[in-house]
Amino acid sequence: MNRPFLQRLHKHLAAEAQEAWFSRQCAGCSAELNPSSEEEYCGASCRPDLSEPVPAFINSSPATRIASFRSTAAYRALAGAYFEDVDPLEIIEAAGWRCELCGGEIPRFVDRFDPQAATVDHHMPLALGGHHVYSNMRAAHRRCNSSKNAKHPHDLRPVIEGR
Repeated sequence: MNRPFLQRLHKHLAAEAQEAWFSRQCAGCSAELNPSSEEEYCGASCRPDLSEPVPAFINSSPATRIASFRSTAAYRALAGAYFEDVDPLEIIEAAGWRCELCGGEIPRFVDRFDPQAATVDHHMPLALGGHHVYSNMRAAHRRCNSSKNAKHPHDLRPVIEGR
């Protein structure tokens, strides 16, 4: 690559980074943050209590949940995958806080990294050409979702029946 191109690229990336910094939102309430502050929260009322376990999806705003879920899914999706703005908490609540892989109850107040924590599984995995749409999602325990991995739904039946 030639030097003028790299200079324009670096200038463009620096401008994008600066714009992203100035349009940051509070991680608790999604209010716009003061650009001169390095805090992630606008005030003490938005800061999570670190002594309590952080439940999956419950403490964040819908916009934060949707954006986080979409960016995580985009990383795994194949080119051309269709994306909807999906709130993972809606999927879990629609399932009645039950894992749709094993049928067990999903506890509401466990740390998000606990094996029993709530996650959303893509029925047809994104890595195999699935889409990030409501009809392709179901509630699952973190443990069940991890054990399913990126298996095709037809290959999954023996894994679930073997439990």
